[in-house]
Amino acid sequence: MSRFKQRSDLMHKLFNKARNKIWASFLLSSFLLMGCGVQTDIEQQTANHIGRPAFMADRHIDTGNFHLKAWERMHQRGQPATIYIEGDGYAQKTNKNIGTTPTPHNPVALHLASRDNAANVGYISRPCQFLKNPTEKGCDQKYWLKDRFAPEVIGAYENALNDIAARFDITGFHLVGYDGGANIAAILAASRRDVLSLRTVAGNLNPDFGIEKIGKEYLNPNAMLAVDFGTKLADVPQHHFIGAADRVIPPGVYHSYRQMLGLSDCVHYSMVPDADHIYGWVDKWPDLLAITPQCAKVHTDLPPLPRIDPESLYKEPRFSK
Repeated sequence: MSRFKQRSDLMHKLFNKARNKIWASFLLSSFLLMGCGVQTDIEQQTANHIGRPAFMADRHIDTGNFHLKAWERMHQRGQPATIYIEGDGYAQKTNKNIGTTPTPHNPVALHLASRDNAANVGYISRPCQFLKNPTEKGCDQKYWLKDRFAPEVIGAYENALNDIAARFDITGFHLVGYDGGANIAAILAASRRDVLSLRTVAGNLNPDFGIEKIGKEYLNPNAMLAVDFGTKLADVPQHHFIGAADRVIPPGVYHSYRQMLGLSDCVHYSMVPDADHIYGWVDKWPDLLAITPQCAKVHTDLPPLPRIDPESLYKEPRFSK
């Protein structure tokens, strides 16, 4: 074999090897992008199966900075509406293993809304949830991590409630917040005059406490926290539901929130047996929903603090499925 042919064969092999690497990289990137889209489609189909049997129609609310996914059933104009705010989803508190979307596989707040028989019921997702393209309409990873309670996020919910009120002639809101959505719902209850009551489920009412206390770097300094609105919240009728088996948001979180509100006859809670952070809520919700938030003197002791090593809660990044 001539030296020229040997060189030609070597160059051909090197070319094929390089081409194969390029194609492999391209296919991998394509599959990853397709996977993100497919996963979001699955989660959207799951939401459809939850919302549509409850006669809730979906849409995106343009809040200026974000598109927030909403599911709504509004049958009576000129009446109040109950609005559910979703949890953090896959809002992991470290920069490791961050998903391409915070969309929850199991949207607990939507499940709860679907069990609500009120004439006017709405559900609002968190920023970046249920979007195929994670860079869509202001969506950035920081908005399901360090900036998930940033002022512009809270402002987006202000705009969303204004949109719902104008569109359906809603006269007031009963807010229900799940997980981190509880912090947002509480802030809205403190800052708006049309919020009639507040309920939370497994609510992270103090994101600067407990699990998130392991590092303030997990929230930016400008994060808005419900506990900073204590005096304004003290007169809002509210009821908080705590999972007896919840190791993600333990009773101590409610303790810290309640102490910041001071003396009040408007703040009450229930400890729910057999409920953890995600499971054990949906079937019980119609009965729990019958407990009306009210400002009345009711003698209850604060739920007991968990008798566990707090460090055991910090071994894994917190997330909601």
